[in-house]
Amino acid sequence: MQLGLPGMQGLLFQKQKRWSMSTMLSKIMLLAGLGLAASTVQGENVSQTSEAGTAGKPVHVVLIGASIGMEWNLPDLPKRVNEPRYSFEALQAWEYDKSEIVEETLMRPARKFRLTPSYVKGFLKASPQPADMIIVKECSSYFPSDMRRDKELLQQWVQEIRQKNIPVMLATVVPVTRERARSNPGKQEGIREFNDWLRAYARQQSLPLLDMERALRADDKERYLREDLTSGDGSHLNRKAYDILDHLLIESVSMQSAVR
Repeated sequence: MQLGLPGMQGLLFQKQKRWSMSTMLSKIMLLAGLGLAASTVQGENVSQTSEAGTAGKPVHVVLIGASIGMEWNLPDLPKRVNEPRYSFEALQAWEYDKSEIVEETLMRPARKFRLTPSYVKGFLKASPQPADMIIVKECSSYFPSDMRRDKELLQQWVQEIRQKNIPVMLATVVPVTRERARSNPGKQEGIREFNDWLRAYARQQSLPLLDMERALRADDKERYLREDLTSGDGSHLNRKAYDILDHLLIESVSMQSAVR
């Protein structure tokens, strides 16, 4: 049987159509396979995490904050103070609202999908370690601020973390020096007001408190940051301050672990 030109074109079109559908099905199956593999890996990580809790592995403490976590170098804290019972991680959110980073921390070992090169690259790495304890800390950079909004957001994060049965610890905001306060009217006053509310809220909710302000302030009245503890700008801390916080943090998480 011979086919004319229109018939040949129709046959080629049908073959091309079948090839396209076959290719599409192959891609769908490949993506499904990747998804199954990812869920399997995550399932294994969940199992490993559960086993870690009973195998004497370090309690993983995640601090959600801003610049303080980077400069503090929390991952090396156990070595600095010879304390192998804990491991530490610092996550940064460069604004007061830390809702997204709280959400992503609570998703672990799963990860929030983002169609970016960094996500694809990170997907090949081990899943992020789930938090055994979460510390929420705000920075003096975000004061003065909308105090009503700030309180509502923090209460929301506490509720979300508690719903996951993860212990949560609150941290007071580190104050600024007297000189820095002069150049930023309302900042120190806002920090004091927020910290006073935070202490009262922590007591009301029976939450542990990492009181950085009390550990680093010059006095109990005006409560400015000690001049010898700043890196030079009246806000960020130096190594001497972090040495103080090292021991405060270990003491605080140890007390919380003992309660658990």
